[in-house]
Amino acid sequence: MKKYIILIILLSIQILQAQIPAISFWNNTRNSSYTTDDQIHIRCETIDLSGLETEMFYSTQTGWENIEMTNLYGLTYEAIIPALPAETQFCRFRTATDTLVGMMPAFQQNDMFPPENELGLIAEDPIGDNLAPDSQNLDITGNYFGYSETRFYAGLTNDTDAFPLDSGGLFPTSFYFYVTTIINPETVLIDSVIYAMIYGEIPLFLDSGLYKIGGTEFSLEAFELIGDIEAEVVNGQLQMACDIGTLTNDENFGEWPNVTNSIGVEMLTAKYSLPAEFLLADLATMSLQFIEKYEIEPIVNTLPQITESNGTNSGIFTCNYFDDNGHFPITAEIVVDGETFQMNPLGFAFSSDVIFESVTGSYGWDEATFRFSDNGYDYVEETIINNSSSDQELLNSDYTLRNYPNPFNPNTTISFELNTTEIDDIYLTIYNLKGQKIKQFSILSNQSSISWNGTNEKDESVSSGIYLYKLKVNGTDIAKSKCMLLK
Repeated sequence: MKKYIILIILLSIQILQAQIPAISFWNNTRNSSYTTDDQIHIRCETIDLSGLETEMFYSTQTGWENIEMTNLYGLTYEAIIPALPAETQFCRFRTATDTLVGMMPAFQQNDMFPPENELGLIAEDPIGDNLAPDSQNLDITGNYFGYSETRFYAGLTNDTDAFPLDSGGLFPTSFYFYVTTIINPETVLIDSVIYAMIYGEIPLFLDSGLYKIGGTEFSLEAFELIGDIEAEVVNGQLQMACDIGTLTNDENFGEWPNVTNSIGVEMLTAKYSLPAEFLLADLATMSLQFIEKYEIEPIVNTLPQITESNGTNSGIFTCNYFDDNGHFPITAEIVVDGETFQMNPLGFAFSSDVIFESVTGSYGWDEATFRFSDNGYDYVEETIINNSSSDQELLNSDYTLRNYPNPFNPNTTISFELNTTEIDDIYLTIYNLKGQKIKQFSILSNQSSISWNGTNEKDESVSSGIYLYKLKVNGTDIAKSKCMLLK
């Protein structure tokens, strides 16, 4: 079995590394100001695929709490948490599948061992999958991870709440290992070197420590001690910690921080029986740990500003939004002749000017009021009057046009219903807000939808933003709508 343990780990790493270029679990994380009841709205764009679950954790005065994120629209999710106005608050995310967990580990602000606050759960592990059934202490029931400014922390729970190092007796014949492997996923396949915090002891041969393991065999000859670890059982959880600098400064680790600021973590238990037999007992869920945190600093709120407010006669409205604190607006809307429409950002760096847009379809409108609030009760407003009547309205009740999802990334389906048989040719054309043609589709007479993947006629990806699409039948533009691409 010893010949296959490292191969199993490297195979898991290869699968993990293959996913890294496409992995971007949580994008554009942002927060509002404090609301009247001392809450904060937090939003991000996250992956929306079947089988993926995303949750958010936030720090309190007593530890970590988790909260379900709700889908607002498209890929945008939101959580509302109680604020800590007098101190810095930390937030982190966890996205899980059956085989891989991506997460921000639990930040340990006090940099102590044992850690003062709980470690972040990677995944629970089923009872009874231990390949050494006579050693229930090797049956993993959960694995955990965290970090501080100087340490990586790992945690393991098992079915017995005890973590003996051998089978007992004056001359034990079996020895137990509790292992947390750590890899740089961007370089590990170059030299097949992994690192491990190992809690275990074989007298005269191996002690607990931080090891570098080379080759493809999990054997004593492959272990090279490079540093110490701290280890202690706390309330039934084995907790280990290593020095980040000792790990990342090793010549084989690779550049740190790496491009994705992430490490791969795999936890396992193993049994060594005399004279020289290794048995992999249990393997926990693999994880990709993004070594970062989202911080919310205490602030005195400054209201946002809106400038460059404009509207076309056909009902396309834009304005610039700026917030000195970097808060996103809980309310971002425009009221056109008494009817309210949502405004959508084209960026998320709110401490700089961000363009908000809304395509309302309010042709020939008279008065429009932009309304923004970063806390839900103090509003900034600006009203404009329509002095133009040059745009031509497109409206025909014989045709319907829509797209889903909206906003979208990377694909959306544009559907249409043609309630007439007098059709010679049909085209659907996509434009940007400058009126430049992005892409055109020729529609068959029996076709009711097309899929757009956010590319132009050259199959080049276009930027985030609002796009217009028009349906032309028999040479006449007869229907239009809008869609938003978010990246």
